[in-house]
Amino acid sequence: MGQNEALEYKQSGYQNNNKGNFDQAVSDFTQAINLNPNDAETYLCRGVAYYSIGVTRDDASSLDRAIEDIGRALNLNTDYELAYVTRGGIYYSKREYDKALEDFNHAIQLNPDDFEAYTGRGRALVGKKEYERGIKDMETSLRINPNQPEARDNIEMARMRQKMQI
Repeated sequence: MGQNEALEYKQSGYQNNNKGNFDQAVSDFTQAINLNPNDAETYLCRGVAYYSIGVTRDDASSLDRAIEDIGRALNLNTDYELAYVTRGGIYYSKREYDKALEDFNHAIQLNPDDFEAYTGRGRALVGKKEYERGIKDMETSLRINPNQPEARDNIEMARMRQKMQI
């Protein structure tokens, strides 16, 4: 019963998160974790819900909770590529570029074709004013997956920032 009930809470958490009901999503994922504390994916999902709360409410403590949950997911599954990419993105949003780079590098080691990891690493490098390396990573991302409308915009923005030195 516990596994099935955990799955039901997890599904409800997905639905609530997709509808923007982030507090309820956190509650649902917490119930699922209580029933199945060894499911790395549920920790990641709750982390994403906390991240959504942090961004929509400008709440740094929710961002920290998101990072903690994703860390728990990685403790359960050290090869969880999506968790590294997601946590890297959160660190990027907090302008903690070195930590973001660590996570994006790890994701790329796990999967050299992860275009999102290259985009994230490129953006973090640009944040550190390492423009050439950042642009190169974003171009790599675009070669891996040319169907990214925002990728060219990211590259152009990086080139503008490089010219302006901002």
